[in-house]
Amino acid sequence: MIVRLLLLAALFYFIYAWLRRAATTARAPNPAAPQEKMVTCAHCGVYLPQSESVSGDGRFYCGDEHRLAGNK
Repeated sequence: MIVRLLLLAALFYFIYAWLRRAATTARAPNPAAPQEKMVTCAHCGVYLPQSESVSGDGRFYCGDEHRLAGNK
């Protein structure tokens, strides 16, 4: 009787451990996506993504005001 109870408890424990491991594996985060290229504003030196920058004269700027002001 006790042996049967211990075997049943061990079976439930292994099923629980297997399900828990399967759940954590399913929630594993995806590898990081490639990051966007960062550029420096030619006027103030702030770093920003290239898609958010304004280009002019072959350089990147953080906004139109700094593009119009030119290099510092």
